[in-house]
Amino acid sequence: MEKALNYMNTFWTRLFADLNDGSYSIDNSIAERFIRPLAGERKNSLFFGSDKMAGVSAVYHTIISTCRMQGVSVLDYFKRFFSEIVKGRRDYEHLLPLTIGLE
Repeated sequence: MEKALNYMNTFWTRLFADLNDGSYSIDNSIAERFIRPLAGERKNSLFFGSDKMAGVSAVYHTIISTCRMQGVSVLDYFKRFFSEIVKGRRDYEHLLPLTIGLE
């Protein structure tokens, strides 16, 4: 009980930030909806072969989820991304689904 009270005392303002600022949401259903497809991937992660490939998979699924959340076609994004990389662009912050210039 003491550990729980210390935790609450330490994070009190963060725990109740949604009450003070209406822009914070107490609902995380959007995040849960986007990670639901990854639940099936957990079993497959045993066969990635290395930590590096598990990281690659995480990046891949993050990009796909970001595209879906922003209403950007995943296929169009990857086509544009790789065509820009082949052209020699390395300004990765401008090659994200929201900044690459897709409509």
